[in-house]
Amino acid sequence: MGEIGIRHEPEKLFNMDESGFDFGGKGEFVLAPTKELMKGNPPRLTGNKKERLTAAFCISAAGALIPPFLIYPEPKPINATFLDNAFPGTEIQYTKKGWMDSATFLLFLRHLDRHILSDRPVVLLIDSVSSHMSVDIFQFAKEKNIELYRLLPNSTHFLQPLDNGVFGGLKKSWNTVLRRRLQEDPGAKTTKLVFAELLNKAINGIDMKRAAVSAFRATGTFPINKNRHGPEIFATARSFEQEVGLPERSPQKTSAQEAMEVFSSILSTPVRAHYNKRMLEGCDVETSPSFATYRRLHMRAFGPIIEANAVTNSQSTAADITVSTSIGDCCQLPMATPRPRRRKLDLPNHVTSPAHIKSMCLKTLQKARKLGEKEKKAKAKYMAAKGRETCKLCKRTHPKTSSEAVDWIACDVCNGWFHVLCVGNIQITVMEEFVCIFCKK
Repeated sequence: MGEIGIRHEPEKLFNMDESGFDFGGKGEFVLAPTKELMKGNPPRLTGNKKERLTAAFCISAAGALIPPFLIYPEPKPINATFLDNAFPGTEIQYTKKGWMDSATFLLFLRHLDRHILSDRPVVLLIDSVSSHMSVDIFQFAKEKNIELYRLLPNSTHFLQPLDNGVFGGLKKSWNTVLRRRLQEDPGAKTTKLVFAELLNKAINGIDMKRAAVSAFRATGTFPINKNRHGPEIFATARSFEQEVGLPERSPQKTSAQEAMEVFSSILSTPVRAHYNKRMLEGCDVETSPSFATYRRLHMRAFGPIIEANAVTNSQSTAADITVSTSIGDCCQLPMATPRPRRRKLDLPNHVTSPAHIKSMCLKTLQKARKLGEKEKKAKAKYMAAKGRETCKLCKRTHPKTSSEAVDWIACDVCNGWFHVLCVGNIQITVMEEFVCIFCKK
């Protein structure tokens, strides 16, 4: 903000974010009988919980509120009017799923540009959602002197003013409006027709200016407070910093001892005492099938139990004893499977800087060239497989001057195909258009 010159001008610092509003609302604490006296939850009137609409809000550090920008799912109605008794200046746009996308965010910037009353330039704080990141958005914002700054990823819960001091109170006011409406008219339904009107009542139910100023102060955004958040809150979590491997095994315990503990935990105390007594007697034959497994695990973990008066009928040693396959499979620890890490976007904080816009334009041009080359190869492959297409000039599959495979070119107006040799062996790049002599006339 110091570079742009708005360090002491709160009316030029804005924050934008979207939030969804449920039609069902949320109930408050009520006095009701306990669950022992009443089955189920206390009854209350609610709307349609499954339906919700998205609204984009924008506030300034001085407390100004830009009119809401509502996003409705398609299709767009023909005769219905959704802005009756709405907040002055409210705008509605329609998307396929009712969510914000790049094209809709560009329309929001146009909406913001019409309602900014302060001098330019201004700063708009946004999150790092992919729908906010495109070359068209950055270029339009730069033309209108709107400098876009993105907040650090995974930090909006303590850096974004709207999340820290506005949306909480606004959602409570929204639930209160829905609850009072149902109390006055239990049969009333919350639909798209009345959403803008109810949202206006919810906005008027809170002190928006005070909430906005407090939210910027709480996040340390304005006035700038670098000591508002300590370094520990920005530290990366261990689960993202390093892969989680298997727990380290205690050096005092072997795998056989751990298997012995697992197996002994399912045996009752009298059974374990009976098994230990048999082992002290040197018994090697037992009707219980679990005794052999218990004896082998015990001998492998702690060695053979031999007393002076005991007679051992088994001549096997601990080294020759093997653990049962089923017991070994049950005692294996789960292996951690590494997951491919998602590719992170290498974006600067100031996304409307000239250097970043230039790099984004170059990347877009490179993608377009690759797509053009891929399309050119696909067309050539199609023509080679078809083999029956004729040139609109020579009316032949191959030109008279060549019997080998030749290059083809298509007119961007009539989609007709021509031999490159027939049109004069012209050089056309991927991004240029080709118009045949028939369409030029």
